[in-house]
Amino acid sequence: MSQVAVAGEGYAAPRWRPRLVAGIVKALAGESDRRILWLPVFFGTGIALYFALTFEPVGWAGLGATGAAIALVSLLWRHPAGRDAAIAFAFAAAGFVAIQEAQRSQGAPILQRRLGPVAVTGRVVDIDALDHGWRIVVMPDPLPGLAASERPRHLRLHIPATSDPLRPGDRISLKAMLYPVPAQIMPGGRDMQRELYFAGIGAVGYSYGGARRLASAAEEPSAGGWREWVLRLRTEMTERIHAVLPGAAGGVASAVITGKRGTMPDEVKQAFRDSGLSHLLAIAGLHLGLVGGFVFFAVRGGLALIPFLALRYPIKKIAALATLAVLFCYLIISGAAIPTERAFVMNGIIFAAILLDRLRLSMRICALAALVVLTLDPASLVGVSFQMSFGAVVALVAVYETWGTRLAQAFHRGSFVHKALGYCGAVAVTTVVATFGTEPFAIYHFHHLVLYSPLANVIAVPISAMWTLPWGVVACLLMPFGLEHLALIPMGWGIDLTIHVAQSVAALPGNVWTMPRLPTVGVVLVALGGCWLCLWQGRWRLWGTAGIVIGLATMLFTRPPDIVLADFGRFLAVRAADGDYLVAPTAEKISASFLASETGARLLPWPEKGEGGTAALDCGAEGRCAYTANGRRVALVTGDSGLPVLCYTVDAIVAQVPAGFRCKAQIPVVDRIDSWREGAIALWLDPGGIRVESANASRGDRPWVPHPVSRREREKAAEVR
Repeated sequence: MSQVAVAGEGYAAPRWRPRLVAGIVKALAGESDRRILWLPVFFGTGIALYFALTFEPVGWAGLGATGAAIALVSLLWRHPAGRDAAIAFAFAAAGFVAIQEAQRSQGAPILQRRLGPVAVTGRVVDIDALDHGWRIVVMPDPLPGLAASERPRHLRLHIPATSDPLRPGDRISLKAMLYPVPAQIMPGGRDMQRELYFAGIGAVGYSYGGARRLASAAEEPSAGGWREWVLRLRTEMTERIHAVLPGAAGGVASAVITGKRGTMPDEVKQAFRDSGLSHLLAIAGLHLGLVGGFVFFAVRGGLALIPFLALRYPIKKIAALATLAVLFCYLIISGAAIPTERAFVMNGIIFAAILLDRLRLSMRICALAALVVLTLDPASLVGVSFQMSFGAVVALVAVYETWGTRLAQAFHRGSFVHKALGYCGAVAVTTVVATFGTEPFAIYHFHHLVLYSPLANVIAVPISAMWTLPWGVVACLLMPFGLEHLALIPMGWGIDLTIHVAQSVAALPGNVWTMPRLPTVGVVLVALGGCWLCLWQGRWRLWGTAGIVIGLATMLFTRPPDIVLADFGRFLAVRAADGDYLVAPTAEKISASFLASETGARLLPWPEKGEGGTAALDCGAEGRCAYTANGRRVALVTGDSGLPVLCYTVDAIVAQVPAGFRCKAQIPVVDRIDSWREGAIALWLDPGGIRVESANASRGDRPWVPHPVSRREREKAAEVR
């Protein structure tokens, strides 16, 4: 009999649907002890929903949804399926509440226009040494020309080496040029404005001449409390490290001890990225695990040598307690970055379990760490640190939960030589698994794939584990006595060898592959597919591979824009046939570097006036170039002398100057004013038409999205006030 009923008999559901529903219910019942692992996922879903909106929700939205969810849980408590769904909804609503509260407490006004040169006085919040000078974060006093409601909470400024020696808490005076936080260089790119908004930084800039100290932290009443004291301690420790280990070695040493890597040369940072060793510079699970293991066995071994203590007291628990104290100090001194917080929670639970005689490493520890980190810093969900850190750990825990016993038998039994080879094999397996867990997020944020990272890690990780980090612990213990050089010097030997490994692997041919852009929907599918694959244990977990494959496949449907206009019209770039970009000379260096990092393309010089240029770009006319791609011709107006443009002669106009309204009814016209109001604007030229997207349109009306107003509008608003 046909599954489709005749008219009047209703619709008969296909027979496979009840079987599918029954199969899902049966699978969920078999995962009863794993369902709790999804609570952090639902909590993060609420945070992600907030960022996905193109408008700022009302303040009571999250609280209202949470209240409704709690009421549903109460009503459906006796119905397991409904109750579980209501609990999931409650955690999602709680995540929405958390990010709304973070926006209210951490967010601050952002500068809407250039300001300066302007006299700035204020209190130094933090300071980082750079190759040339320092980068400081300042809590400013009232700024001339800005109302109190418009004043950023913090400024991030670059000051020259001629400045007075500064410490967090000092009051300073300087003359600075202030800029809005750099915007997206292309729609969908890195949103630094959102990142710094949640860090409380509303403007960036540089000083004219050195910064002068008006009063030291000791002379001023403390405004930062213990946090300011910790920042001063980190700054002093970093300076003492660099006094013993100048150059790149000191930069790496301070990165793994205090979390400050400003003095590390750019070529060394790039070598660590291109060799897959960047995780050695981010204080995370490897560092805290090794430091915790070193302290635990050192304390326990030392106590075991004293019979009076070993026979009367639980030295294992004493060692665990001492390790927890050391790890907490390491967390504070290192700056408590997201990977460090995650690693501290996981390691802390393990050593706390030793105190309770309940040691068991499981995915629940990872889930708890994720929930703690997202509660403390909800905005971290959309950051690279959270995504790569938990991507690696979830993949590793899932693999070792499933195959840990067999891997231990394969790698850690037999002769000494077999165990040594097994250690290298375990490092290689761990690196490969962590690579699979992190590479989708690396592609999403950095647009490249490192091929030989397992080779670099097999060599460099043992050096860090057995030499570099233990000497780092000893150096910290010797600092109060002024003897840190006794440990920092041998630590530097290990760092020099690690840098050599990074540079050698990074230089291997074919190591770094430039990848297409992974859209946001693609990385979401990968993340959900990865959670499905790793959090469940039944055979249906394999369905997660479909989400991962489909998410990665979305890269096949994206391509970089053909034309980009950004930075109030100052930045103009067009895509050549080989995928590289030709950049106009008016572009600022930082904007060009953003485009290079977003696309992985080389940046080529713009043709000089009168030159024929490439086959796609002809700049023979005064103040105007002609760009051709996919059968479309676009007029690029670089100066007022390039206007007017006859509308019927081109398919679009992109102008670094105001282009007027004459052609806008006939063809796409994008000019400097559009870039000022809408942010970066990208154009894709296709045989079937021209697609135009702007950064601010895709981000919507959010607190971190600038809303520039003209001078006339500002004067009118001032008259109303």
